[in-house]
Amino acid sequence: MIKESTGIYIPQFNDKVNFLKSDIKNFIKNLKYRKKLFRSLRAKQHDIFFMVFDPERGHPGLADRLKAVISTYNIAKKNHYRFKLYFETPFRLSDYLAPQFNWEAHPADLEFSLLDTKLFNECNWHNRNRLVSHKQYHCYQYSGNVMPRMFADTGYKWADLFRELFRPSDMLEAAYRKLWIEPKSYVACHLRFVNALEKFEDTFFDNHLDTEAAREALIARCKEGIREVQKANPGMDVYVFSDSKCFLDCVDGMNGVKVLEHSHIGHISNQNTEASHLKTFLDIYVMSQGRAVYRFSAPELYSISHYALLAATIGDIPFYDVMI
Repeated sequence: MIKESTGIYIPQFNDKVNFLKSDIKNFIKNLKYRKKLFRSLRAKQHDIFFMVFDPERGHPGLADRLKAVISTYNIAKKNHYRFKLYFETPFRLSDYLAPQFNWEAHPADLEFSLLDTKLFNECNWHNRNRLVSHKQYHCYQYSGNVMPRMFADTGYKWADLFRELFRPSDMLEAAYRKLWIEPKSYVACHLRFVNALEKFEDTFFDNHLDTEAAREALIARCKEGIREVQKANPGMDVYVFSDSKCFLDCVDGMNGVKVLEHSHIGHISNQNTEASHLKTFLDIYVMSQGRAVYRFSAPELYSISHYALLAATIGDIPFYDVMI
């Protein structure tokens, strides 16, 4: 079954406990930076917002990071603050998403002042969208769980904010051009298997299927889901994206199905090669240039992945869930 989806998670009542836990964790993590604030020196830069991905801490996947970036940029722009971003872990973001303006920050740019510097935690459970004027804000803690098509507090479209910040780097654009794919001539399907078919990454999501029969049954259901997408888009190519090389090998050759070269698949939190990083961004870029994105959902799959939703939101194109 295919259903249109906003991809937005609506918090439940018991999430309030988790929000409280996150607030406590963020407070503890921020002690590292609060200690630096006890300085009498005044900051030289004001009305500037720094989003900082500290290389000394762990970070989630690309979708969560970019959600936090756009969320904080929305707040900075609303408050007429200049926006700066430090993102060099495990790669320089500008190597793949080039700046549309000079947003690249460096550790030396950060100023710590008891009077002028304020810490900011990016999260959607606190309605904290107004900044104090003439200050310097640092954001080290983020949840990355906000990705609306349009921000209700500002009216800014997520896709527009993304394009204000980023354009494809020369390396990413060159890789895309080599594919010779006509934009808007296809739809995209994304399936996040994690460890269901093969051991892909070290994660909390333990979903490995122990028997060959179970793996084959899942693959068969996924193929049937792809056929449903084809029926909904007659005469249009279907590009399939996945974190499973096994599955991509299985669908490569299906009538009307296209698969990109996939020898360098890797999650950015686990794989630290330029080839795997480029593959991650290239898949998002191609998905965003299609007519629609379909995310496959099943008990065996990581159905809450926002990687596909990220691509659809960047392209400002329809997003659907395929229940298999």
